[in-house]
Amino acid sequence: MLKKSYLTLLKYPPARRLLRSWRHHFLRMCDQPEPFGDIARLSRAIRADLFIDIGCHTGDTLIRFLDEGVNCPVAAFDPISTNLDEARRKLASYPQVTFHCAALSDTDGSAKFHVNQNSQTSSLLDNATGNERSFARDTQHVDFVEVPTMRLDTWTGSNTANKERLIIKCDTQGAEELVVRGGKDTFKTKVSAFYSEVMLDPMYEGQASLEGLRNLLENECGLALRDIYPCLHDKDGRAVQMDVLWVRPHLVDAVR
Repeated sequence: MLKKSYLTLLKYPPARRLLRSWRHHFLRMCDQPEPFGDIARLSRAIRADLFIDIGCHTGDTLIRFLDEGVNCPVAAFDPISTNLDEARRKLASYPQVTFHCAALSDTDGSAKFHVNQNSQTSSLLDNATGNERSFARDTQHVDFVEVPTMRLDTWTGSNTANKERLIIKCDTQGAEELVVRGGKDTFKTKVSAFYSEVMLDPMYEGQASLEGLRNLLENECGLALRDIYPCLHDKDGRAVQMDVLWVRPHLVDAVR
């Protein structure tokens, strides 16, 4: 009953913002990392020029960042137009958000996209043994579609001429390394923080690894590992994925 009431209250923006604010403050009191408030506070502290949501799906996660106080312009990317249509509906009261139909990757062009039963698990990459074992029904393919792909450097080269403080959230179901490789110039010169999902089990063929992302982001792009957030477990208790935050070294103490 309590959970049902909580979920009902989340449908109403004022109640949702209040409940999530209480949750964030409680976690801070317990010294537990919580990404939405952390990143919103960082965004305000550095006066971020742009928040880029790569893999916004239907906008639910982006709403959480906006509710927490990300108040700069936002560019939201997703390769599936119906996802963006739903995101536009949900985010109609946030005029700072623009929507872009593309999969950010390491090439400009197009690619086959695997559409899964649970659309949140859809990816440029095919399933590997981890998805087949832990989330077989959710990750079952229901379609394959050709989607436009774009390098982050291509997009920022045309859209961020006067923007030097970017924060990026990336949820691309294993394709995070492709995003970074396609945006290395941007990451080296403009990205203040990068919040990304990272797979721990072999969920997708050719997926990014924590070691690979650390090498790219820290050794090649000059970011520093700031936080690792609680991981997702499958029904058998196996850790399958987690979220990680990298920031510029001088911002390490600015997150909380």
